[in-house]
Amino acid sequence: MPIRLAIRRLDIAIPFLLMALAAWAPSAAAGSFSEKLTKQLHTNSLREAQRAEERAGGLDEASIRATLPPDADRRTVLRARAVLFEKVSQFDRAEADLTAALAITPNDPALHLDRGYFYLRRQRFADAIADFLAGARLEPRRPVHVYAVGRVHAAMGDHERAITSYTEAIRIDPHDARALLARAEAKLNLDRFADAKIDYDRALRSALRGPVDRFFAFLGRGFAALSLQHYDAAVADFDRALEIDSEAYNAIVWRGYANEMRGRVDLAILDYERAVAHDPTDATSRASLQRVRSK
Repeated sequence: MPIRLAIRRLDIAIPFLLMALAAWAPSAAAGSFSEKLTKQLHTNSLREAQRAEERAGGLDEASIRATLPPDADRRTVLRARAVLFEKVSQFDRAEADLTAALAITPNDPALHLDRGYFYLRRQRFADAIADFLAGARLEPRRPVHVYAVGRVHAAMGDHERAITSYTEAIRIDPHDARALLARAEAKLNLDRFADAKIDYDRALRSALRGPVDRFFAFLGRGFAALSLQHYDAAVADFDRALEIDSEAYNAIVWRGYANEMRGRVDLAILDYERAVAHDPTDATSRASLQRVRSK
């Protein structure tokens, strides 16, 4: 049964509609409909761009300052406006404000984080790394900057280099739960399951920030245990993950597989039935349910 881990999701919108219409249209009438739809989508796009421009047009410094405490300095104003510009997809203006804020002395290392993560969201990886390293030079005793470098490497799919950055963050602060959790996930992506489990153990003993991080810690550690064929431990961790999010599809499916492998077919059937009810289109869950029912 193929099992792959998807710890962090990235939602990507892809314009399949026109491609599907082009393949489907067997007649001139259908082609005409496709042309009308194309024009309508183009018109809608222009209208949305115009609305964004109108929203962004009101983001002058005076307007932003009116929403902030009276003693807010210009750097704070630029930083706040950059966030708003990004929200309305005015990316050039957002970058310009972050750059202007960074030009104000004395330099604020947190702004290198802000602009670095802005670049990361735009997939400008080299620019992001440059900012995070600049922040690390200004604050060598804070792990957040080298941790951020690790996030860039992870986004690029270079998990070995991500581990190197996370390890440096952990060297600076051995109790940095965020870096421990990220390093564990990187090790899972490299099939280093035993090492990943050690990091998950350390992260769970540290101060994880909230239920989301605890969920992913239990889910990831359960996956590591499952891959190591430690089925009882895997079930226990998936139970903990499902206490936090009772509808977590991966936890349900993987717990079903762990139950099946440890001989608890009755529990495996219940989990696979839940998985099929959750996503009736998933062929893997349906096949798993059929397999255990035939035993």
